[in-house]
Amino acid sequence: MKFFRAGAIYAGANVASAAVPFLLLPLLTRVLAPAEYGHIIAFSLLVTFCTPFAGLGMHSAVGVAWFTIPRAEIPAYNGTALALAIGTTLLVALLVALVVTTVPSLVADLPAPWASAAALTAGANVILQCRLVLWQSQQRPFRNAILQVTASVLNVGLSLIAVLWLGWGAGGRNAGIALSAVAMASVSLTIFTLSRDAVWSIRADDLKHQIGYGLPLVPHVLAGVLLATIDRWMVSTQLGPKVLGIYGAGAQLGMVMAILADAFVKAYNPWLYAKLGSGSTSDRLRVVGAIYVAAPAFLCLAIVINLGLHWTSGLLLGARYAEAVQMLPWFVLGGAFSGVYFCTSSIYFFRGRTGLLASSTVSAATIGSVVVWGLVSSLGMQGAAMGYAATQGILAVFATVIAIKSFDLPWFEVRRAVGALLHDATVPNSLESSNFQDRF
Repeated sequence: MKFFRAGAIYAGANVASAAVPFLLLPLLTRVLAPAEYGHIIAFSLLVTFCTPFAGLGMHSAVGVAWFTIPRAEIPAYNGTALALAIGTTLLVALLVALVVTTVPSLVADLPAPWASAAALTAGANVILQCRLVLWQSQQRPFRNAILQVTASVLNVGLSLIAVLWLGWGAGGRNAGIALSAVAMASVSLTIFTLSRDAVWSIRADDLKHQIGYGLPLVPHVLAGVLLATIDRWMVSTQLGPKVLGIYGAGAQLGMVMAILADAFVKAYNPWLYAKLGSGSTSDRLRVVGAIYVAAPAFLCLAIVINLGLHWTSGLLLGARYAEAVQMLPWFVLGGAFSGVYFCTSSIYFFRGRTGLLASSTVSAATIGSVVVWGLVSSLGMQGAAMGYAATQGILAVFATVIAIKSFDLPWFEVRRAVGALLHDATVPNSLESSNFQDRF
């Protein structure tokens, strides 16, 4: 029940924080032409591209450290992680500005200052995630939810002021994204300090560990970014900003499924880490059972979400973006596949096998890029959406197959694994659960 309560809180926070930007979608698609909306998508793509480098994935290290190092060492460890995140963000902001100044066509001719703003936004999001993930590990979903929703409300509030009042158009939306991210990162740093969850010091051993943890994640996260956005990069380069705007609006609407999958994983990860950390046979069975149950559950949910979006898409998108409706099933299917991937990838993070995880994402990204390029060339926007679903499916398969071969878990005891999970859900008594495997 604690798991389901946490899941409900995370789901509510995810839906609320995502619903606020969705409220902007009907407004932006009516105020901005598709080409202008394409510039917003280009900025968001650049933020996503900077994420593997700005912050160096320190939120993952902070979340896992809560379960793996003595509690007395947590504040110093977190302080070092935050310092590393800030330093890498500033470095990436400078480098990205230099690259965009040299080759502006890479990001739809966005000026260099916007490139730096995108890098700062990416790093600020990592710092915010450090605070959210630590609360997640501490099993404090309510605090997590409040901060997450506050960040989204600020994002939209600043965007509305910039777009409608100041009349800055697409630049106003991008400014709202950047300013809100930096503001919430500052709030997160303040909370870290006041709560004593972080002590501002740089310890050589922690820094070495965090760099060793984060650097292998760069190819993994970069490959994941490519998997998540290669369809939009291909649309941008092959079909132009106008088509990118229409396609991006559809992708934004189709993210509902991915948002719900993310909410599940936020509640699932602390449960998974606790089960893996216990080392008991019954808990190992439950971990495998959860993965086997999650896959069909995500696919069934995707069907329901797709029907709901199909009925409401006309109201949300408007006439100029009507072509985006036909791509929604593929976006939702891709979100379901990403949920399956998240369930399996958490095992890699807990075991510290980030390099191994990188091999699966890089392989999937390489194959997926070829698939998307071919589909966009032959089918245009529809092919790009199909390619997105295909790449997410490839990633889920690769991560699961490699996990089965690499981690000593009862992968082939399907009946016992699912039975253990269902028994745990229906009979919460810990003593009965611990003796379940002997009676099953």
